[in-house]
Amino acid sequence: MATVLIATSVTVALRCPRCGRLELSELSRFALGRAGSQRVECECGHHLLTVGVRPGQVWMQVPCFLCEGTHFRYYSPGQFWQPGLKQIACAETDLQLGVLGDEGAVVEYVRPGLSDLERFMEDDAFDGFFDDPVVMYQVMNQVQELGAQGLLRCRCGSRDVGVDLFPDRLELYCVACGRQRTVPAATEQDLDALMRVAYLEIGGDASSRCRGHKK
Repeated sequence: MATVLIATSVTVALRCPRCGRLELSELSRFALGRAGSQRVECECGHHLLTVGVRPGQVWMQVPCFLCEGTHFRYYSPGQFWQPGLKQIACAETDLQLGVLGDEGAVVEYVRPGLSDLERFMEDDAFDGFFDDPVVMYQVMNQVQELGAQGLLRCRCGSRDVGVDLFPDRLELYCVACGRQRTVPAATEQDLDALMRVAYLEIGGDASSRCRGHKK
């Protein structure tokens, strides 16, 4: 008689936008079935993901640091618990946020010992998009670090800042009032200029943001 194996857990890998840690978390079919939903947090306390179950469906709610929105994904139970690797991506930029699947496949894919820069450079989602991927990674990392230290704010006083990615720059915008600031990210000179600033303040007119083309 053939043996049918039923997957009872999956592993999710997500990068924490607050502390930069690559967080691997196990989601249990039994725990979800009892609780109805499971909230996944980084060790630093930042909310990364919420997964829930309802009859005939598994749903995911993913706060996105790339577009400042929240993405929802819906699966049949068979799709969600199958061992194959599933991408978790930003619906607006198409850039990858993380992966979901059986533990062995996730660990092999994300390779936890790989440096952030090496992982960034190998990610096909970025292939050919940025003018200089190395500079862009370092600029994004520095902006994130300034934000974590409370050194990224708007002239209006808000620290709720969104980011749009472009091939040669970041466009920072205040969610509260709409002010903007461009952070160039195409050359070593752009990176050097950013590394010399003590803090970033978003200023300019409080008019609506004008978005150019981005991925």
